[in-house]
Amino acid sequence: MKNFTHFRLYTECSICKSIVRIEEILEKVKNDKQKCICITDTTNLFNVPRFYSECLKKKIKPIIGCDLKLKYKKSIYNIALIIKNNFGYINICKLISKSLIYNKGLLNYNFLKGVFKKNLFLIFNLNYKNFNKFNNFKSIKSDIRNISKNFKNHFYLEIQKNKKNYRKILNISYHLKLPILATNPIYFSEKKDFLAYKAKICIFNKKKKKIFKNNFFKTSKKIKKIFHKLPNSIKNVYELQKKCNFIMIFNKIKIPLFNIKKKINNKIYFLKLLKKKLKIFLNNNNNDKNIYKERLIKEVKTIIKMNLVDYFLIVKDFINWSKKNKFQVGPGRGSCAGSLVSFLLNITELDPIKYNLLFERFLNSERQNIPDFDIDFCQFEREKVIEYIKKKYGIDSVCQIITFNKMALKNSIKDIGKFLKFNYYFTNEINKIIEKSYVKINNTLELFKKNKFLLSIYNNNYKVKKLIKLSIKLEGLIKNFGTHSGGVVISSNSIFYHMPIFTQNNTIVSQYFKDDIEKIGILKFDFLGLSTLSIIKSCLKSIKKNIILKKIKLNDKKCFNNLKKANTIGVFQLESAGIRNFLKKIKPDTFENIIALISLYRPGPIKLINDFYLRKIKKKKTIYIDKKLKSILEETHGIIVYQEQIIQIVKEVGAYNLNEADLFRIMISKKKIVDMINQKKIFIEKSIKNGFDLNKANMIFNIIKDFANYGFNKSHAAAYSLLSYYTLWLKSYYIDYFMSSNMSFFFKDLNKLNLIINDSIKNNIKMLPLNINKSCKDFINLKNQFYKKIRLGFKGLIGLGENIINHIIFIRKKKKFKSFFDFYKRVDKRLINYKSMEILISGGCFDSLNYNRANLIKKLIILSKINFKKNEKIINLKNIYFKKNYFWKFKKKILEEKLIFGFFINNNIYNVYKKRFSNFMNFNKNIMKGVILNIKEKVNNNFFIIYLINEKNKILEIKINKNNFIKNINIINKYKFIIILVLKKKINNNNKLFLADKIIDFKKC
Repeated sequence: MKNFTHFRLYTECSICKSIVRIEEILEKVKNDKQKCICITDTTNLFNVPRFYSECLKKKIKPIIGCDLKLKYKKSIYNIALIIKNNFGYINICKLISKSLIYNKGLLNYNFLKGVFKKNLFLIFNLNYKNFNKFNNFKSIKSDIRNISKNFKNHFYLEIQKNKKNYRKILNISYHLKLPILATNPIYFSEKKDFLAYKAKICIFNKKKKKIFKNNFFKTSKKIKKIFHKLPNSIKNVYELQKKCNFIMIFNKIKIPLFNIKKKINNKIYFLKLLKKKLKIFLNNNNNDKNIYKERLIKEVKTIIKMNLVDYFLIVKDFINWSKKNKFQVGPGRGSCAGSLVSFLLNITELDPIKYNLLFERFLNSERQNIPDFDIDFCQFEREKVIEYIKKKYGIDSVCQIITFNKMALKNSIKDIGKFLKFNYYFTNEINKIIEKSYVKINNTLELFKKNKFLLSIYNNNYKVKKLIKLSIKLEGLIKNFGTHSGGVVISSNSIFYHMPIFTQNNTIVSQYFKDDIEKIGILKFDFLGLSTLSIIKSCLKSIKKNIILKKIKLNDKKCFNNLKKANTIGVFQLESAGIRNFLKKIKPDTFENIIALISLYRPGPIKLINDFYLRKIKKKKTIYIDKKLKSILEETHGIIVYQEQIIQIVKEVGAYNLNEADLFRIMISKKKIVDMINQKKIFIEKSIKNGFDLNKANMIFNIIKDFANYGFNKSHAAAYSLLSYYTLWLKSYYIDYFMSSNMSFFFKDLNKLNLIINDSIKNNIKMLPLNINKSCKDFINLKNQFYKKIRLGFKGLIGLGENIINHIIFIRKKKKFKSFFDFYKRVDKRLINYKSMEILISGGCFDSLNYNRANLIKKLIILSKINFKKNEKIINLKNIYFKKNYFWKFKKKILEEKLIFGFFINNNIYNVYKKRFSNFMNFNKNIMKGVILNIKEKVNNNFFIIYLINEKNKILEIKINKNNFIKNINIINKYKFIIILVLKKKINNNNKLFLADKIIDFKKC
């Protein structure tokens, strides 16, 4: 007898129902020699492309379906729609989309009974239906009769063994002459996974649900045994699977046609446009015309061959629209910066020929996939660009992309702990043990190798073993879905011809993930919101000059002086402590140096920076394996830094063309042993034919193999280096505008804001305090002929909302505040409550009107207790007197400021102790003096971290042994002065780690 086909498979994408992983279940199908299986996730096709691909790999026939709730008259029934062919796929996409958009997941029968029912099979499930006075047997039977008439021979009654309606289903089948279909719903892969399945059901469902122990994968033999009395139900399964013949088409690019107003072919328009743009560019630049013409012809041939003309025109259109509307667009991102066509169409801002960028790295005719155009926009303007695209191509042809979040081990342990009713502190302790090791490990099973303590308690404690075992079963399963912030799909026709859609927060979202959309050949873009572009936009707006950044010189002396001094706080990609150390050392003097440094400052190649530096200053000789490689490696002093260099070396040594060389690079970087051996053999043979000896060819291959993982995309590095240079130029020439824009953007990131303010002070910018009559919402720079200054903005105050700030500014526009009393009288107390006023006082907003903050707080307390009637005039607030004046000490004042701002601004708490301890033990370099800001305990590692602020306003981290900490517990107090004798240890040649050796009790000194 034929093998069985499961027509009810629910994968992890049925979030509240299943724990099935596709790879696991297909392995079981293959082992049982079942030839097909049908996926029927609840109201979605999320997993379909991956399921289809994996089935083909294992030579299993994939059948696609979907579990839906059908609304017929006043009743709701569970059905599964199964795709018959490719027309059926389009219909099911439409039905799922309509049910989710218009009916909250319910499929209205009116949708189904029309044209959409064609090429679909309907499996009707009554196995769990409750029969009562509202759902009586006769009315259900009548409903089934009417529905089945519409579907004719495409209708099946589903039957599951030993379910409560078993006999009623057989009765309906007999009287209505409807075929029955044997099913066995799969919610978990094997019997032993039941507890993990039960746990997931309990975690994800607030209401109690019935859980069935037998909903796991069963072999054909087992199924035939279960349904031995109903052989027709098995036969119908076999007949149905033969009728299902849907073919999913991958890698066929489906690009929308770009509409041109002129009556002209798109390709001719494209060629004419490029010819015109090239002519303009060459007239304005003294470049070799032949090189540019040859490169353009080569690129255009590839673009036309791959049918990507419309793709480039679409990108050019929305970028030019954005620039016309004065939106801030990035100069380029990823490998698209290597295209001359992109440069001429104003998509990118970097000449690829000048910086030796390769088109083949972006677009290779040997690679049958759509190249990525990832575009950076100002974060506040990205949504406007997406709206423009929706209007241009039609709302039904544009959607955003779904994302998914997976269950992490730590969260799984918390959830499983609750499910097993384990003590909260017990599960929390297990998570703490896992925490440190897990950060560095991708595979949970490797965790035990790294954490021997965890392994010992796992083996010796039954509760721990049960907790971790179950958690591992859930780890990595899809937890929930979201919307990709910048992922946008543009289809050649309505989206649901290619995939179903749904809505999230009133946004239409695809049901396929990013990689799956790429597989089925639909056009997708990443519109990324980049904070740097938002800062540049704000900065240029406040400067009020017509500055065109792409026209600035890339060899400006002032910029490179700042670079050599590492004065780069706020400069894109060049502001971290580590890279600033390298800037001081390397002292970049060309734009190419910036590209190289950004490419080298990454895990892996970072170890080559020192070599790069020594060769740059000629303290180490630059040696080339062969003279032919000098022109390729000269700009990076003989070190392979870029992927483009690998491509060029392969072309030069092995006489590959650039397309072949790019494919060679991809194969080598994957590190698959069989591919490596094959590629090495081909490379050696080609190199010898090209005049290289065997030893040299071997040596070059080994160097390429080592650097394949480190090599960075030069096109991306160059484009982002240009963005770095733009911010460097703004800091060099308009530092007050640039820093105030940074402060306004990063007001929520207290560490970053503190860093920017301190750097502004170092650059001789005066920071003006908050002023209730002068401060704005944002941090603003003020013009002064003698010095630059920035006034703090209200948004820098923690706990002061935007509505409150807007209200203060609105009231102030009518008339400035004369006193705190005037302020209190005029503002809306429902909006600006006691807490808000306390924040304003403690932040120094009223210092210009009354410097005594303590008195103002006392008056505020009295005022808050007075209930003013609506029609009664406010009493004369100046009559509120105190028997004595209240004052805050300096320490109290700056601690209140820290509470409000999150850090010390103009006053450092160290100043409280400065006079007393400024010269104390200065002879000893290992003495650390400062005020304790925070203390953190590291439970697993048996030590504490003390965060210390010193006289230079720097925060130092000092590790102290637990025993040493307990010994000095009376001295170590928050916001108290402390003197520590430390041992210095170096980490990564850059950062120093301080270990506390001795705490000095200065009171006894």
